[in-house]
Amino acid sequence: MQKNKIYRSFLAIGAIAVLWSAPVALRAAELHPLVVIGIPLDKVATVHPTPEYPRTALALGVDGKVRIKMTVQDGRIVEADALSGPPMLGYAAKEWIVRNWKFKSEVSGVFTIPINYKRHA
Repeated sequence: MQKNKIYRSFLAIGAIAVLWSAPVALRAAELHPLVVIGIPLDKVATVHPTPEYPRTALALGVDGKVRIKMTVQDGRIVEADALSGPPMLGYAAKEWIVRNWKFKSEVSGVFTIPINYKRHA
C-alpha cells in the first residue's frame, strides 16, 4: 500500500515536470513593428519570430516591456543584452533572439528590439 503511494507521488511529480518543461504556446503579446534606422526589419533579417512567453514568467504573473540590444556583424549576432524590463523576460527574450533570429549576411550594426510581454486573461 505504501509503495503505491510512493509510485503515484513520483508519477505526479514526473507529469508536472514534463508539463513545465514543454514550451509555452503563447507568444509575446506584441512585437512592435520593428524599424531599424528607418528600414523595416524584413529588409535586414531573414528570420525574426516573436519570442515565446516564458512559462515560469507566465506562472508567476510577470509581464512587461523588454528592450534587447544586439550587435550584428556580417549577419551574425555577436552580442546581445537586455537593456530594460523584468530580468526573467529580458533573459528569455535575449536567448530566443540569439537562437532563432537570422540576419542577412551583409548586415552589420547595433539594433534595439522592443518586445511587450502581456498576459491575456
